[in-house]
Amino acid sequence: INFFVFFAEYAIAKETVLLSQRIEKIKGEVFFYDDLKNSFLPAVKGMKIEKPTLFQTSENGEIIFSCIGKISARVSANARVLLSPGINGRYEVELRKGTITASLDPNRPEGSPIFAIRTFAGVTEATGTLFAVTEYQGQSYTAVKNGTIKKKTQPPTKPDFSAYLKKAKPKTKPTPSSKK
Repeated sequence: INFFVFFAEYAIAKETVLLSQRIEKIKGEVFFYDDLKNSFLPAVKGMKIEKPTLFQTSENGEIIFSCIGKISARVSANARVLLSPGINGRYEVELRKGTITASLDPNRPEGSPIFAIRTFAGVTEATGTLFAVTEYQGQSYTAVKNGTIKKKTQPPTKPDFSAYLKKAKPKTKPTPSSKK
């Protein structure tokens, strides 16, 4: 049984190919969450993203990062973003707050990694273009300068009950005088 488990884990690990990301430029204050120290620490130019890492930029901060496959992106001030290495030819950045502007060389070779930005509302994916995604108060906004993007929205995880909350009149309990 142990041999089978080892073989299955080896086969799965062999199929997974990680693509790296690297911090190219930092402006202002930028922090990343360090799991080992359980706190935010200052980010530094040249950092390689080897596991999912949460970054936070201050009101004067921004990050520029690059990915294998002629991809670069800028994270705006006052942003929260989860950067992760690409897996099996796909980068997926999770934007929790702020704006990411991404540039993908339109002359990239076929089979180059896919770049996608995930927000609370869905996933925006591009192949060769300049585009931006903003996450603000649970709403996502996209803009494309050149080329095309694919947007896949996700239904909300919880139903919207706000329609039921519109000033419903409370039921009144009968009083002893009204029972007569």
